[in-house]
Amino acid sequence: MLTRIKKTVGEDDFSYFIRYFGLFTLIFSAMTLIIIQVMRSSLYTTVDENLKTLSQDPYSLVAIAYRDQRQSNTKGDDNDHEMMIPDHDKSEPKGDVTSNTTVVLLNKKYENLTTGNGFLNFKTVTFGRKLLNKVSQLQITNSYGKKESYRAYMAELSLSDDESDSDIKYAVVMTNISQLEQTSEEHESQIALIMICFWGISLFASLFLARLSVKPLLESMQKQKAFVENASHELRTPLAVLQNRLETLFRKPEATIMESSENIASSLDEVRNMKLLTTNLLNIARRDDGLKPEMEDIEPSFFDQTFSNFEIIAEENGKIFRGDNQVDKVICSDKTLLKQLMTILYDNALKYTDEDGEIQFEVQLKDKNLLLRVLDNGPGIRDEDKKRIFDRFYRVDKARTRQKGGFGLGLSLAKQIVEAFKGTIQVKDNKPKGTIFEVKLSIKTESRKKNRS
Repeated sequence: MLTRIKKTVGEDDFSYFIRYFGLFTLIFSAMTLIIIQVMRSSLYTTVDENLKTLSQDPYSLVAIAYRDQRQSNTKGDDNDHEMMIPDHDKSEPKGDVTSNTTVVLLNKKYENLTTGNGFLNFKTVTFGRKLLNKVSQLQITNSYGKKESYRAYMAELSLSDDESDSDIKYAVVMTNISQLEQTSEEHESQIALIMICFWGISLFASLFLARLSVKPLLESMQKQKAFVENASHELRTPLAVLQNRLETLFRKPEATIMESSENIASSLDEVRNMKLLTTNLLNIARRDDGLKPEMEDIEPSFFDQTFSNFEIIAEENGKIFRGDNQVDKVICSDKTLLKQLMTILYDNALKYTDEDGEIQFEVQLKDKNLLLRVLDNGPGIRDEDKKRIFDRFYRVDKARTRQKGGFGLGLSLAKQIVEAFKGTIQVKDNKPKGTIFEVKLSIKTESRKKNRS
């Protein structure tokens, strides 16, 4: 069990899981506390406002106290003295009066003048100046010995002059909130239960997000590892050849340059291959940081000049090249990247086309897109290889491309350039044999010079 826990903690996505789970825990805890606090603060708002409204009507307070006193006397409750109730015109109270509303009248010394309603024991409650003009919460014991909660507001009464002989000075109006508290506790329990359920769901959500977050990092690390391994493998062969040739030259110190020309030529070939490989690796590394095409105006003659260079290279290699330039207007694109893309596609076709073979390169505009098609009549590419030819260091025929100086980096770089242009690249079969590369690039056909003017 301990070993399994250590293994889980050591996994790459565990730190992400802790971060997400901690964040969800913080959010749900804060939400629970805020909701409960808002409920508690708003629970007594109506009650407190009603208490303050009732306290502004002194005669109504006395009438309510008299009602409680009369009910108590009806039940046969004998008390120490009888409260003197001043006469006044009865009118509707300013606030809402319910059966839960109780009023206690006090004299100047804050002594209770109300004998009670026969249900509450006011002797257990002490009133003082600190409660004046404030809403407070009291615990009062009823006749059954059970404590009940009340919201209370003490106000000073202003009676008329003809009633100045009355001992009544203060009134405490109270409302029973025991049911409200019970309901509030039930709601708080439900809210806490719901939040705990969501907190449990966040456990699985954190695990999912952690794995989702670490997936691209693991893939990137895997690609980087494969890249380094492949690069090391590609460098191992020329280094081994160089070492062998140099050791051969060292064993024959008296040999002339002519006699050692084969070893020297072979070493130079490997040096050229290493230079080309390191250049390609550097380009790949730079492209990984992201390509940012620099747009400029490209004349249709640009493609004619490029095709002329391709034709010369084809003649030197004993092959036939046919260029078809159908671009008849100025386009806006990155000339450097476009030239590099065309060169990679042409060089790839050149390597896989036999002597006396034919390569056809077509360029045309269609619906604000630049279409490039490169056709050859070489051996073609198998379906299983088509899925991987854009991977770095992948070569269909390793022996053939090694002899031609290929490292399997060209098509990978071509795909990156196409993606920088927000385009697409596809490989198809050329009937009866050979391969077709089709590229679609998004471009602008309006001249930048015109836009400036």
